[in-house]
Amino acid sequence: MQIKTDQFKHEIKEHGNYNFPFLVSNEKLSKYESGSFLWHWHPEIELTIVTNGQMLYKVNTESYFLRHGQALFGNSSSLHAGCMFDHQDCEYISITFDPKLIYGYDNSMIYIKYVKPIIQNFSLAAIHFDLSAAWHQDMICIIQDMIQIDSEKYMTYELDILTKLEGFWKLLFLTRIKQRLRYLLTRNHTTEYVILFHLLRAITPPD
Repeated sequence: MQIKTDQFKHEIKEHGNYNFPFLVSNEKLSKYESGSFLWHWHPEIELTIVTNGQMLYKVNTESYFLRHGQALFGNSSSLHAGCMFDHQDCEYISITFDPKLIYGYDNSMIYIKYVKPIIQNFSLAAIHFDLSAAWHQDMICIIQDMIQIDSEKYMTYELDILTKLEGFWKLLFLTRIKQRLRYLLTRNHTTEYVILFHLLRAITPPD
């Protein structure tokens, strides 16, 4: 078995369907020829969590070593591939979803304010949730919650998934702003720092 792509490495696969473009897939590297899935891309965002073993996950020009319990955020349209590490098999779960599930329709306020700055940030091809930061565990918990919801598929399944996706995206967005603030503070970029600081205060509820 191998991932099917067109001549431009675009994956030929439906991730969910038009009515609800969300898909959870249980995967195993040994299912693929030579124990690896080849380079491909898709407009959907992909979240990957390792459930057994370890793997080498490549996104654009970067490589990430994913261990058991760790996860990875793969941004929209990023080129990616994965392979065994030290010839050991790896089991993992992949979640793919169209970001339209979060922002609704083109040029909505949600898209302009929260989604566009992430999916059109070409320097943000991937984020490795390796537990080196406290917020990584929160993101991994949300991923695990979505997998559980998908396995149960209760009556409010779609609403439950959307609630988790929005929580995931909110934490991702706020964390990126905080990281940008720290960067600007060290570089003395005062004007942009002040703008982002007040934006963060406006959208973050008080403790």
